[in-house]
Amino acid sequence: MTARPPWRSVGLVLLASTSLQVGLAVAATTFDDAGALSAVWIRSVVGAALLTAYIRPNPRAFTKTQLGPIAAYGLALAGMTMFAYLAISKAPLGVVSAILMLGPLAIAAWGNRSGLDLFLVGIAGAGALTLCLANGVGGGVDAGGLAFAFAAAVSFAAYIIVGKKVSQRVEGLGGLAVALVITALIQTPFGIAFAQPGLRDLSVLATLALAGVMATLIPFSLEAIALRTLPMATFGLLLAFEPAVAALAGVVIRDESLSGQQVLGIALIIVAAAGSLGPRGWMRRFGPYARDMADPKAEALSRVPLFSGLSAKEIAALAANTQERIADTGTVLTREGDDGDEFFVIGAGAVAITTEDRQLRQLGPGDYLGEIAILFGGTRTATATVAEPATVFVLGKADFLALLKEQPRIEDKILATVSERMRYR
Repeated sequence: MTARPPWRSVGLVLLASTSLQVGLAVAATTFDDAGALSAVWIRSVVGAALLTAYIRPNPRAFTKTQLGPIAAYGLALAGMTMFAYLAISKAPLGVVSAILMLGPLAIAAWGNRSGLDLFLVGIAGAGALTLCLANGVGGGVDAGGLAFAFAAAVSFAAYIIVGKKVSQRVEGLGGLAVALVITALIQTPFGIAFAQPGLRDLSVLATLALAGVMATLIPFSLEAIALRTLPMATFGLLLAFEPAVAALAGVVIRDESLSGQQVLGIALIIVAAAGSLGPRGWMRRFGPYARDMADPKAEALSRVPLFSGLSAKEIAALAANTQERIADTGTVLTREGDDGDEFFVIGAGAVAITTEDRQLRQLGPGDYLGEIAILFGGTRTATATVAEPATVFVLGKADFLALLKEQPRIEDKILATVSERMRYR
């Protein structure tokens, strides 16, 4: 994979955000006919069915120690989506989306705990307070809607925290798929008990199914493509602007209006989220941070999208656990079908990526491979063979996990952005 993100990937993330927020707005148009809890239930069933068909997990392969965190993962997701839909039924979509952003923002700030992050938390708090006190164009915002939005934000934070445990105990994305099924099962009794007569209308069901596709399958697929080349910190920066996209979707589809105070509150949270979840590579260029980046291994790791949101000191900690290897032509770095437990960054030379004897691409200096193995484990999907004598920097999964035990903030910061991909789903 290349470490230089094209503008095409940025466009895909923006398109995914638009699809997600439009899907939410479309689902909200059925609340009077179907009920908010029934709407989220139907959409969760559609989303779980689509992603389960895509990932195809084997429930029997999970142990009891794995199923516990997976169940908690599904519960947190169920709470987040139910509270979010209840909030949207009573408050403007842009306001709800901004408040929901407080969940990942808090986790990211906790992972850093620097002076800058405390300042950003203060900005976010000011934005949240402004939204609570502000009147809308038509008067005061429903207090219940605000309460549900904050409950969704707390559930979002819990979702990220539990997701960390799932990623530690479950290889691959099968745990996520099972969690989505659990989410749909948890929401089933609420969806049935609070169903409105209109839920039996085929046009309402069709609208909810469309919302499920727009808010689940489309953004998930687009982001999966974009994240092949897009730095996680840039991804986080783009997601910080989702409340603005949500506000626009609410205006266009739900005919909502926002007051100046509400726009200010949303803007403050966007600024805080952009600072917390966005890139911080600029900090590596000054004073002691620049010295931490003098190591060639640290410099190479800093260009990897997966680590671009980390500080210079955290990059240096990764570099200390990274090995430098010289590989001759013909050396096999990874073999298709084998277990994956190493992450590679190419410092010099060339590496050919093949599958079933068909060459897919050739990687050069600055490119990398094995990010799924280092985060989720699983088997290799392709074979990597040295095409020209190469220098490679290798981070083993055992060393990576050992480092995370010493510095858990690193994993918190990575997973906070990764978990953002599944917001509302």
